[in-house]
Amino acid sequence: MSLLREIDRWFIDEVLPHEGRYLALARRLTGNRDQAADLVHDAYTRLFRDEAWRAIDHPPAYVLRMVRNLGIQRLRRTKIVNFASIANLDELEQADAGPDPFDRMVARHELRRLVNAIRELPARCRDVMILRRFEELPPREVAERLGLSLSTMEKRLARALVLLTRALQQDPPSSIQDPATSQRQLS
Repeated sequence: MSLLREIDRWFIDEVLPHEGRYLALARRLTGNRDQAADLVHDAYTRLFRDEAWRAIDHPPAYVLRMVRNLGIQRLRRTKIVNFASIANLDELEQADAGPDPFDRMVARHELRRLVNAIRELPARCRDVMILRRFEELPPREVAERLGLSLSTMEKRLARALVLLTRALQQDPPSSIQDPATSQRQLS
């Protein structure tokens, strides 16, 4: 029987390997190794108290954001502030450079459009397209696998690209709007 809980295993596998990044960020905020370690441990404590830990998509980015926010809270509470710490706050905005939820939604939508367009290709063109562009096989190997001449394989690939381009142009993206943009339009 294992003494480790599910959250413990998740923490060891997903969060702990990135501790160096958390400490580096905390050191930039505090300027002190011991305070940085305390800041990271405070973030860990909050993480263990969070009942929705399973829903965290990208644990390292989540913890980095927690460390940043806790560091800012500490700076606000201190009476004497190190100006170097304040100067680092602009840099910290780059800590989570991942796409925001709207960008992820748009990317998923575009990927679905592409997959649907590929499915609509004629079978012979689709097979060539998948082997050459997605599996990245050399042209000769694609031709050999499909029992085609190199010239025929290249023509089918070109045809697939033309048909795919047309399909994506004819089926423009739906009117997905960024919430910030639509809010400005309403004002």
